[in-house]
Amino acid sequence: MSTVAEFLVRAAREFRRGGYVFTGFHWPVLAARLAARLPGAPFAQVYEGGAICHGIGAQVPTSTTDYPAYADVLGFAGSTADILLALVWRCDRVVLDAVNVDLRGRVNATAIGPYDRPKVRLAGGGGAADAAAAARELVLLHGGNDPRRLVAEVEHVTAAPRPGVPVTLHTRWGVLDLGERPVLRQLTGAGDTDGFLAHLAALGVDTGPAVVAAPVSPAELTAARRVLTEAADRGYRAAAAALAEERER
Repeated sequence: MSTVAEFLVRAAREFRRGGYVFTGFHWPVLAARLAARLPGAPFAQVYEGGAICHGIGAQVPTSTTDYPAYADVLGFAGSTADILLALVWRCDRVVLDAVNVDLRGRVNATAIGPYDRPKVRLAGGGGAADAAAAARELVLLHGGNDPRRLVAEVEHVTAAPRPGVPVTLHTRWGVLDLGERPVLRQLTGAGDTDGFLAHLAALGVDTGPAVVAAPVSPAELTAARRVLTEAADRGYRAAAAALAEERER
């Protein structure tokens, strides 16, 4: 059973609550695509590049401006300025990728290590800073396999929520509420649960309230694998790695 596929199903539930959802690139795009194939309230994807989509596009987009991939479900075509300066404030929630995130919900998409000589140069935040700052509700998706990317304080703040905005973090191992008093809300039972809990305890996260996450159905897993396959075919390396991991199980 693929823990990445399970992670994707749980992330998709954030879209299945309905409304207008600002959809960041990478895992959020795949979670939205999966959500459109599963039961739930109708939702619209709001892309930084200027598009609002209703439904599932013909292909997995390879960028936020990949209009041919979602032309068949396009409801609005504008510009980045339209989205980030005006429309994102009206979104019900903002969903962003979070390769490196801290307990307050601040995302580092800049670099690991000193800025001038980093250990890892990350992809950058694009419009994430504006989207996170405007969010009424912020949902972060961390699909990696290293819980140490969740830290007490990120080295470089690429994007951060406003004070008081609810922030949810989805990982392979569990779901957390971030902020002044970070709490582990759910445990998925995937991977090294003991190591994950030990890491959270070292950071001072309250793990007491955690409950077991709702199970993932076979139908949901099948749909998630289909999305990962489509994404791998479009060049998503993380999706290809997830499928390879599943084959090894």
